[in-house]
Amino acid sequence: LRPNPYRVGIKATYSLDSRLRRAFRGNMPHDKMVRELLTAQGSTFRNGATTFFRDRREPEEITSVVSQLFLGVRLECAKCHQHPFEVYGQSDFYGLAAFFSKIGHKGVGLSPPISGGEEIFFVKSKVEVKHPLTQKVLPPKVLLGESRELSDDSDPRESLADWLLAQGNPYFAKAAGNRLWAEVMGVGSVDPGDDFRATNPPSNVALFDRLAEHFHQVGFDNKKMLKTIFSSHVYGLSSLPNETNALD
Repeated sequence: LRPNPYRVGIKATYSLDSRLRRAFRGNMPHDKMVRELLTAQGSTFRNGATTFFRDRREPEEITSVVSQLFLGVRLECAKCHQHPFEVYGQSDFYGLAAFFSKIGHKGVGLSPPISGGEEIFFVKSKVEVKHPLTQKVLPPKVLLGESRELSDDSDPRESLADWLLAQGNPYFAKAAGNRLWAEVMGVGSVDPGDDFRATNPPSNVALFDRLAEHFHQVGFDNKKMLKTIFSSHVYGLSSLPNETNALD
């Protein structure tokens, strides 16, 4: 999420920083924090979450970051061609990008290297995203799922957040649970934690699935999730090697 302060401005950067600090200090549920970020509107000075869209201004830029952060999937390859290690192609990438096509902004904009002015973000009227090769208009489409038929006055990001945070979503809870485990244990069941793919499977599938399931059960409460990990048998084991594992 880190913005470039010399691109978006120091005040906008601090605005996002203070918002994130308040969220963690108040133990805001992880899914709520992500929804507020993905659907942010308003002033970069008053709603720090909008700074994310000030730094990544095009749907394609936003898609690459969102897929890595909240899906654990690196879609960047699919921007230009079929992903070499996965089933994702350009239609998947730009279908996901269509969820961010209606983000509008007004104000002074960016003036690198230092952008000090305020900028307002809002939802525009209908905007289309096209496949770069076929020029076919692509409706918003969740990853490996169905296209979404949305009204012209709706915010597609709300629909994306509904799918992303739903109980049956195969990505979000796994990405979040794996990230917390990696933060505590030093390495995740999937490593790197933002590179879920068939050729990079979990080292412990049962653990990987259980972390996601438990994070859902505790309502995406970071502190409850961490308490479970800290109370676990695995975390209680010594980190010092013994005669049986000295070479591990």
